[in-house]
Amino acid sequence: KETGRAKKRGKLQIKDNQLTGIAVMESIYNHVPVPQETYVKPAMYRSKHNPKGEITYSTFGAKGTTQLPGAARMKKSMAAHMGPAESTRPNPSTFMKAGEKTLAVSMRITKPGEKPPTTSIRVNKHPAVPSRHEKPITGLKSSKNFITHNAVEAILQVPQKPVSTEADYLNKADYGQVPEYLSQVKEEIKRENDMIDQYVAELGNAGGGYDENPYADHEEFDENERRDLLRALKGKWDDVNAKYQKMCHMVKLDTVGKIRRKEQMEKELDQIEGDIKKLASRSQILVAPH
Repeated sequence: KETGRAKKRGKLQIKDNQLTGIAVMESIYNHVPVPQETYVKPAMYRSKHNPKGEITYSTFGAKGTTQLPGAARMKKSMAAHMGPAESTRPNPSTFMKAGEKTLAVSMRITKPGEKPPTTSIRVNKHPAVPSRHEKPITGLKSSKNFITHNAVEAILQVPQKPVSTEADYLNKADYGQVPEYLSQVKEEIKRENDMIDQYVAELGNAGGGYDENPYADHEEFDENERRDLLRALKGKWDDVNAKYQKMCHMVKLDTVGKIRRKEQMEKELDQIEGDIKKLASRSQILVAPH
């Protein structure tokens, strides 16, 4: 009955492994690194025959004026190519005896430097076959709950901190300090400004003084005049634009006069638009004296 239950349990385990897709042949020994075998180059092959000897049993060079030494010459040697000289029949007295291929192991423990005893027993290479009275151990069960054990182990396990592979640019000796090249640039700029100021001062002294305010004699443009001029510019822009619209739709400009008039009107419109932008701005407008 125990044997039948073991067979039934083994069949159920095989079916469960097939359903769950567990690799039955997986073993931890597959992860053990296998040592690499070093290749030893064998010695060069050298024939046992003399390469400079005469050629036997060959018809090469048998005819003609130039013949090789030994060509087309029959020469017999003992067991060369025709087999052994005498027949080698099996000897019936030299048959293999029992235990001839087994290892001889001594059962006596010898001391260092002592010769092993002459009497020895023969030990078979393979393990002995179990007797019919020996029974395999079956029905082993474990009371360990692997699901609970794995859950408790996962809960009590301390989480590992992730190892950051990015470089920490804040952890530097010169972090938060002004780079040296900026200090050098500031010194160069200051030196250039001092040189320019000195050059301007020298020019002012040589020319009888330097006028710091060149627009002192200019007058400010009147607000009413600015509005009247702005209104007149807008009216002029409308007149020029009306003339331009009459000829801008013309695709074919076959004369030089039409091309020049169109270009002149476009240039005049651009100039008027620029003047209107300057007058429309709220910045101060100065007028040079006549």
